Amino acid sequence: MTDTIAGDRHNVYVEVQVQGHDWVRYYGKQRSSVRLHQSNWDGAQRYISRAKLRVCRDRGTLRPDNCAPLETFTHDWDRG
Repeated sequence: MTDTIAGDRHNVYVEVQVQGHDWVRYYGKQRSSVRLHQSNWDGAQRYISRAKLRVCRDRGTLRPDNCAPLETFTHDWDRG
């Protein structure tokens, strides 16, 4: 993730949910980039068939966050 408009004073984050587990949130940083290539789940999560992802703009505590529509990714392990 890259903060492309540093002057707006808003941050972004990505939320990921792997089938059968809770949501995990990855925060961006103001005026810099953050790599999202992360593998911090247990080995069994490599063989799931569904994952959800969304990107949000953190607008602070007084205003609600803006989030992109939820994206769902699926894979049929029987078909490869």
